[in-house]
Amino acid sequence: MKTIFTFLILNILSFIAGCFIFYFLLDYFNPPVTEDGHPYMPIENVICSVIAAFVSTILFFIFIRKYIAEKF
Repeated sequence: MKTIFTFLILNILSFIAGCFIFYFLLDYFNPPVTEDGHPYMPIENVICSVIAAFVSTILFFIFIRKYIAEKF
C-alpha cells in the first residue's frame, strides 16, 4: 500500500514539475509576442507542455517502478 502511494505521489509531482519545465522551455524557444510587441498566452505551448510532461511522467513511472522493484 505504501508503494502505491509512493508511485502516485512521485508521478503527480513529476507531471506538475514537467508541465512547468516544458512550458518555460517552449516559452523560451517560441516566445508569445504579437507583431506589435504585446505578450499573449499561447495555447499551443500549454498543450505541447502537457503532452511532453505526460510522456516524461510515463517514462519516469517506468524507471521508478524498476528501481523500487530492485530495492525490494
